[in-house]
Amino acid sequence: MNITQIEEVVKKLASDVIANQVNKDEFIYELMAAYGHRKTTIGRIKSGERNLAKLQGEVRAKRHIYFKQSQSNCVLSDIDNMKKEPSVARDKIRFVIATDFNQFVALDTRTHDTLDIEFTELGKHFDFFLPWAGMEKAVYQGENPADVKAAEKMAKLFDLIKADNFNEESKNDTNALHSLNVFLTRLLFCFFAEDTGIFKQNQFSAELESHTKVDGSDVDTYLNRLFKVLNTSKESRGDLPDYLANFEYVNGGLFADTISSPRFSTKSRKMLIECGSELDWSDINPDIFGSMIQAVVHPDQRGGMGMHYTSVTNIMKVIEPLFLDELYAEFENIEDNIYAKLKPSRLRKLHDRIAQIKLFDPACGSGNFLIIAFKELRKLEMEIIKRLQELDQNENQDDLFGDVGLDSSFSRIKLSQFYGIELDDFAHEVAILSLWLAEHQMNVEFKAEFGECEPTLPLQNGGQIMCGNATLLAWESICPKDGEIMVFGNPPYLGFSQQSQEQKAEIKKVWGKPIKLDYISCWFKKASEFIQNTNGKFSFVTTNSICQGEQVALMWPTILNDKIEISFAIPSFKWANNAKHVAGVYCSIIGLSNKSNQEKFLVNEGFKRKVKHINCYLTAGSDVFVKKRSSPISNIPPMTLGDMAKDGGNLFLSKDEKDQFLEEYPDCSKFVRNLVGSEEFIKGKKRWCLWVDETDYPEANENIFLRDRFEKVAQSRLASPKAATQKFSEYPYRFVEIRTEHTSKLLIPTVSSSRRPYIPIGFFTEQDIVNAPNNVIYNPEPYIFGVIHSKMHMAWVKAIGGKLKTDYRYSVALIYNNYPIPKLTEEQKNDIFSATLNILEVRESYSANTIAQLYDPDKMPEDLRVAHGKLDTSVDEIYQSLPFNNDDERLECLINLYDVMTGGQNA
Repeated sequence: MNITQIEEVVKKLASDVIANQVNKDEFIYELMAAYGHRKTTIGRIKSGERNLAKLQGEVRAKRHIYFKQSQSNCVLSDIDNMKKEPSVARDKIRFVIATDFNQFVALDTRTHDTLDIEFTELGKHFDFFLPWAGMEKAVYQGENPADVKAAEKMAKLFDLIKADNFNEESKNDTNALHSLNVFLTRLLFCFFAEDTGIFKQNQFSAELESHTKVDGSDVDTYLNRLFKVLNTSKESRGDLPDYLANFEYVNGGLFADTISSPRFSTKSRKMLIECGSELDWSDINPDIFGSMIQAVVHPDQRGGMGMHYTSVTNIMKVIEPLFLDELYAEFENIEDNIYAKLKPSRLRKLHDRIAQIKLFDPACGSGNFLIIAFKELRKLEMEIIKRLQELDQNENQDDLFGDVGLDSSFSRIKLSQFYGIELDDFAHEVAILSLWLAEHQMNVEFKAEFGECEPTLPLQNGGQIMCGNATLLAWESICPKDGEIMVFGNPPYLGFSQQSQEQKAEIKKVWGKPIKLDYISCWFKKASEFIQNTNGKFSFVTTNSICQGEQVALMWPTILNDKIEISFAIPSFKWANNAKHVAGVYCSIIGLSNKSNQEKFLVNEGFKRKVKHINCYLTAGSDVFVKKRSSPISNIPPMTLGDMAKDGGNLFLSKDEKDQFLEEYPDCSKFVRNLVGSEEFIKGKKRWCLWVDETDYPEANENIFLRDRFEKVAQSRLASPKAATQKFSEYPYRFVEIRTEHTSKLLIPTVSSSRRPYIPIGFFTEQDIVNAPNNVIYNPEPYIFGVIHSKMHMAWVKAIGGKLKTDYRYSVALIYNNYPIPKLTEEQKNDIFSATLNILEVRESYSANTIAQLYDPDKMPEDLRVAHGKLDTSVDEIYQSLPFNNDDERLECLINLYDVMTGGQNA
């Protein structure tokens, strides 16, 4: 069901319960069903098999719900008691609900949102439970204060160290900068270790303060010695003083390389000690801290520390459909069948699988995608181990299950399963460190659950993170192509105009030729080649641009070959991070895999829809690659560019110039025409132009004002580097490109703000001149206005046309000439024409407003909005009788029709 259908079902359920048409004992099961819970799952809860509650009127199901039918006026006290129950956290209950069917109270344990409403209002608040339907609420968590304070302190320390050690000559020394990056990550580890039980409490900061001089002159010597000790096993250390010998052996590569610590001063030593003693590093979140700490070495980013951090919610949008949902589905399927006398060997097999899977982010930054993936696999592993323990401890299970053979002492998920590539040296070092910190935090959780875990020290491999350029490296040299591999991440986008010459050269190398594509296309091409003939899949976050406009035909035919297909997609959503300065850009998430018979799905507004096939426009239509064409595929009049002057502005007149000219030479009014372009039409500006026919040129040239303008036009054209333009210096009285006809005109701006729900278009008279590069249709049938001023056409524009920065860019050859319109009856044309007239009449009633004001989404008059709604309905009905739920369905319909109308040559 989509979101609208869920709302209707919940509204009806609430009213049916009040009307006693649904038994109150059945309410909670009907509510769960409304959000897509499987019938088998609900059946097992209802039968008591999976209902962990022991009291009448209560329902408690792992990961789902804790529900209680309350006595009158006891709802609030019940919910208070329920949320304190240890089982809520232990069983990962998502929603706690209590109701007496007058009052309805609920708690979302993940977001901590609460609901306290009258039962009759449940339908209005149906969205509270949308996470049950896979539609997770976006939660602004903000930065953790510990992360912010630590990053700010480290930034100050970094500045002091650089001032003490780097001058103008050495500031670009890559070896010295690399050593400083490694040094900083070692400090971060030591601060974290002394606050989280890896070292003794405050051990690093206290010993540093006690055994170095106040002026900082011996701090580097002390740290060099300490770092060597941390890389030496205790039995190999020889005779050391206690303040060094008492440190644990760390190893793991972090302290393996010999680097010289930087020099310290009184100030920098003081700041170093403060970083350790005044901050609680146990509160650090490795997944966000890595991104924030990058700002330490990039001062230009400090104004928005963490602004490049990707929220957990958005990371989950990438990794859940790629592999996590499938793993949990397998786990739940095993649980559903465990009492059907299936042996726990299936659980052990799943455990084997997740212990061998490889996870690879070829643009990993400071590692937050890898960290979240690591944490999620560890959480799933803990669920598996707990389930195996339950089976092992259950009485009389020997005959049913045999020997479970469980050893839950240690986690089998290792950092060596995680691979990454990162160009920035410091981010690469931080990614390795952050994975170590995340492992330690998960070990603490593991120990709290199972009583023991593998010791953190000595450190093991910190992930296979390579510092290098992912576009130039052979990915298989970092991540071997055997076994199950999941590739994911958020690579750099960079449109063509933003790319450096080096990046354009990289695109040429990856694609084998110069090609006008976004930089992210390199990752899609290399990933598609990487997973071919492997048990691998990939999923990347990307801007929508690679699925729009001319890039589609340039990029996707190469990627969607006979071996690779799109397996899932979230076509468009606003990507935002958790920083104060939230970066908001509309993105897509696209997953690709080797071709198979497995189900594909599209996610729109949180609603997951199974489809047979997904094309490169991220709809369920056929594989089509829309290219420019010279004439329309539909039975509609041609659209062309307006008239182009190439006159240096000398044939154009402002209002003052026009008024002065006509006041002095009233007989010359026949040489002045109204000029319209997007600025004039949309913003209400006024301009005129000089328009002189060849037969009138001798007369016009007698006028001193006009002759002066013609001379300036000629000079401007002669100065052009183009020979064709120079040639037109001989005709200074006219535009270079004239397409106008003595008929009515329909103007379509080439560029329009994407804030507007529609690209504004308008009719003009035979006397008006439409200025290029705007588009124009001459003598159009009135219904044409309605067809291209509709939601249906806008869905095509958004997908096929691409954008100029954030604005719609209308292309005749790409958008209009390829726009599929079915054969229309006269009745359909008349319906659309009637709706068109209605819009024009409403516009006219607001004649004091500009088109920009009328089509501002925040100011659009309600009657104009209603008029457009009627037009949209009339146009939608020429494509299908049933209403479209959204623009994705419109685009899917259009692409299928386009495929039919072009003879299926794209299929």
